[in-house]
Amino acid sequence: MDIYDYLTEMQANLFQMSYVEINNRYYNICKELAGVSQANAINNINMDNYVRELRSGIIKSLALGERSRSKAVYFEYDLDNDWSSNFYICDDYNTLELEEDEWACDWTKTIEGPELEEFGVLYLKNGFDTTKSALGSTLYLVARTVVSFKKACGGIESFVPICIAFHDQDPIMRIKRESM
Repeated sequence: MDIYDYLTEMQANLFQMSYVEINNRYYNICKELAGVSQANAINNINMDNYVRELRSGIIKSLALGERSRSKAVYFEYDLDNDWSSNFYICDDYNTLELEEDEWACDWTKTIEGPELEEFGVLYLKNGFDTTKSALGSTLYLVARTVVSFKKACGGIESFVPICIAFHDQDPIMRIKRESM
């Protein structure tokens, strides 16, 4: 499988598996492809502060979006720049099934999100997916980011979709679907 096949599978996992199950699945993939040392290096990074920062950004974004009657909140992080990120308030949205995510490029407001330098350092050691080690490492870094974001969304009521992707990722992952 290539990285995009894994990402498509990860999207399905988000609605079918617990946080622990998702983490274990991608830890094991990383361990198999990149080795136990790399899997442990990623797994050992404490995500508590990152989850708090994400939650704060989500709450601010939803409040801003509600005032402007937005259609979606989209969170994007940059693998190449220490996971620097932004929350985008979007006036358009397409469902995952439409397989067209250009709506996320047409945002009206933005809120700066957190960085995760430790992930950036680990990512830059291997790159995106040119080797088995890079593939395994990137998948687990993405999985931990997505799980952290999903945790940050926990208990937040939203009537608009909340989505996440790394810069240039296609498709964008849905964390909370449209109309709850």
